[in-house]
Amino acid sequence: MLRGWDIVVLSSLDYWAHWTSKQQIMHRLAPTNRILYVEEPVTMLAPFVVPERLRRWGAVPPRVPRAEFDLWTLTPPPLLPFGNVRREINRVNQRIIAAYVRWAVRQLGFRDYLLWSYLPTAVDIVDLLDPVATVYHCVDEHSAFPGFVKPEVVWSYDEELCRRADLVVCTADNLRAARAGFNPHVFHVPNAGDIEHFKQALDPALPLPADAAAHSRPRIGVIGIHDERLDVQAIKAIAEADPSWNVLLIGPIRPGDVDEATLASLPNVHLLGRKQVPELPAYVKSLDVALIPYKTMELTRNIFPLKLFEYLAGGVPVIVSGLPELERYRGAIMIAEGPADFPGLIRQALAEDGPERRAARVALAEQNSWDHRVEAISGLVEDMLRRRGLVSRAGGGPAAGGVR
Repeated sequence: MLRGWDIVVLSSLDYWAHWTSKQQIMHRLAPTNRILYVEEPVTMLAPFVVPERLRRWGAVPPRVPRAEFDLWTLTPPPLLPFGNVRREINRVNQRIIAAYVRWAVRQLGFRDYLLWSYLPTAVDIVDLLDPVATVYHCVDEHSAFPGFVKPEVVWSYDEELCRRADLVVCTADNLRAARAGFNPHVFHVPNAGDIEHFKQALDPALPLPADAAAHSRPRIGVIGIHDERLDVQAIKAIAEADPSWNVLLIGPIRPGDVDEATLASLPNVHLLGRKQVPELPAYVKSLDVALIPYKTMELTRNIFPLKLFEYLAGGVPVIVSGLPELERYRGAIMIAEGPADFPGLIRQALAEDGPERRAARVALAEQNSWDHRVEAISGLVEDMLRRRGLVSRAGGGPAAGGVR
């Protein structure tokens, strides 16, 4: 495991927001390293879309509160909009973030630090900071995101950051393949799951949530943030195929991203709303079949959803669509080629499920824990540091001149 380093992380999510790979990885590195976690950059327009973003104006005087272990968070102030449309605006925004990072680094006494970015926009911050090495952790095809994005501009950020980084780690093999020509040190490390947490779903004593148990079995469910990726036509096909099936959408729906009118017209589709992470194993336990029903689109072509292994850790049958990255798990999971495939696959899953199949799913999940993934990523980072002459052969921490 990587240890003894100062790490500045440029993230696309706040630390205590919905936990994804970013927080899972840094949570596991924090006990043996010192981490400055720079939270999601948002623009001055954000409060008009998400009113709670108004609190970002409180970040104008910088602070570095300790979140846990030796991990501190830094919240950037509101930035100029359209940084994903015009390079000159991104340069201004990155200068603002860099000023905050330099202040925080001084406050925390960081030196010889690694820069670890989840954002391609960081291409314009590298020269403004003084990292000993740069890691680009590519978890999405950012140029495919909707909103105020000019794809060719964002792709140019991505390509340039790949060329400049000392290590590029991609969570999807399609992401790796698209970047392999930019840097000889591009690697594929897929996402994982918080397996021990979701294995609580196997506990016979764990009570079912009341709002899930209120609907009769079989319960077919989707857990997560429901946005433009959700294939509402697949949900409609499932709901109409058998009125006795209850379809549970567990998690928040992003306004404007989902056809809520269609969902509301289906009497056996139930929107259960946002849940806290500690509650989720009980919701997994409540399901007879778990779904990842995504549309086929550029964004989903390049993602590896964390919920796959979280579902499997609970032993639940899983049916997915629109996700080429999951093709390698065909057999352990079922793959729908379109909305019309879902009803038949659900009937098959309900008929074939049993203790042996559930045990096999749990075993697959256990091979794909975050602990395993962080060890793999740490190995790649340590190899990069050795290549750069920054780690002694014994490993662990900065080389001579940077030892704490």
